[in-house]
Parts: sequence; C-alpha cells; structure tokens
Amino acid sequence: MAFFYHYLLIFTLCFLYVESTDPSAQLCNENSNTTTTQLTTNIDSLLPKLVQTTSQLGYAATSFGYGRTQVFGLAQCRGDVSRQDCSSCIQEAANEIQKMCPNRVDARIWYEYCFLRYNTENFIGQLDTGYGTFYYNVQNVTDPETFNEGLGALMYRISSLAAVAGSNGLGKGETKLTPFLTLYGLVQCTRDLSELACRQCLAIAIGNLPTYCDNKKGCRVIYSSCYVRYELYPFFFPLDSKAALESSSMTNYRSVITKP
Repeated sequence: MAFFYHYLLIFTLCFLYVESTDPSAQLCNENSNTTTTQLTTNIDSLLPKLVQTTSQLGYAATSFGYGRTQVFGLAQCRGDVSRQDCSSCIQEAANEIQKMCPNRVDARIWYEYCFLRYNTENFIGQLDTGYGTFYYNVQNVTDPETFNEGLGALMYRISSLAAVAGSNGLGKGETKLTPFLTLYGLVQCTRDLSELACRQCLAIAIGNLPTYCDNKKGCRVIYSSCYVRYELYPFFFPLDSKAALESSSMTNYRSVITKP
C-alpha cells in the first residue's frame, strides 16, 4: 500500500461541468488494442449479457469466448437506486463504452448510478485501485474540526456495513454535525470482492480523502473496485426532487485523476 501511495501520479486537473447523464469517469487502456475481429465479436456478445443480468440483479460478472479471445466483464449499479434507474444506466454504459474506447480490450466507464468494465485479463475478485478519479467541492467547511470528526466516524461506520455478508457491498448513513447541519455518506464495493478486499479498497479510498478532499464540503472517490462519497445534502435514495437536482449538479466540483 505504501508503494502505491509513493508512486501515485496526478496527470490531470480540470474543471468539469457535466450533465447527470454524462459519465463520471472512463478509462481506455491505450496498451490494450483489439488484435482480432474475434475479440471485437466477443465484446459485442458480452455486453448484452452484462446488461440483462445487471438490469435484473443489480450486478453481473461473467465472460464470453475461450482462450486468448476470452473477454471478462463486470457491471454493477449503486445499491440504493431503483431497478428502472439501474437498467437505464447500465444500458447507457454499454452503449457508450465502445464509442469512448474503440478497439480497446481494457475499458471501464463509471456513471453516478452504475459501473461497467471488460478486459481480456481475468480481473474478477481482484482488488483494483490502480486508477482513481477524485471529485472535490471547491468550497471549504466552516468548522473543520467538527466536520472531520463527524466524517471519520461516519466513514468508519458505513464502510464496516459495506464489508459484511449480505450487504452487497453497500454502506450508507448520515450523522448530525450540528442541529442544523447533516453529513451524508455512501460507500460501495463491487460485489466480486471478498470481505477483506472490500475493507482494503475502502480503506485506501477513505485514506485518500485528506489528500484530495481536505476540509471540502463534498467529495467522491471512484476506483474500479469501490466508490466513496460524502455530501452536506442528501444524495442517496429515497430523495425528494430538490435533493435529487442538487445531487446531480457538478458545477462546484473539480476532479483529479490518478494512476499507478
């Protein structure tokens, strides 16, 4: 883990103004070119399988093909979203991933409600924090001491919930910072991870909060194996219409992308 932090490289920092239907992040591995038409065919056959199963169960991990042209895939929706929102999101992800990553056999796409990836290497069950995207609110909290104390306790509580059997990798909750201010948090691991691997992924993600989101009003950490988010407004379901609109806005956010 120390090795990972030591060699973590920041290669882009930019303003992002996105609509709620746009991807939160995407990764197209430039060193993973499609070398045969069979690989392309297998990817084309894998994606409908991922969409169908994920739309029904909220999660899918499968493969298509054999030998060197076998392609492994994983798709998952955020555990609090409805089946309808899950289905819409994962269909959009499957439609967009090949447009954004043409001729790549290692591709990943993240939306706020879902995640999809495929690769010719079998990554199922493997902890992956090699690439990360961090969104942070440009505004700082007014009482860092109270905020960070509450944030630490909330992250510990919901990450413990996410790692236990039967949680499907999801942990969410809220805590009162003051009588008038509530902090909301959600974490999720991909469901192929073991309990230990889930805990490790969330520990890495939460451990990076002070580096990229120190004293910020909101933050999102996106890895291939887990996701962490906190805000000073409700963003997980059930939501009222006002909260839903606020949770989709990225106007006050910047992003940092990291790689090993």
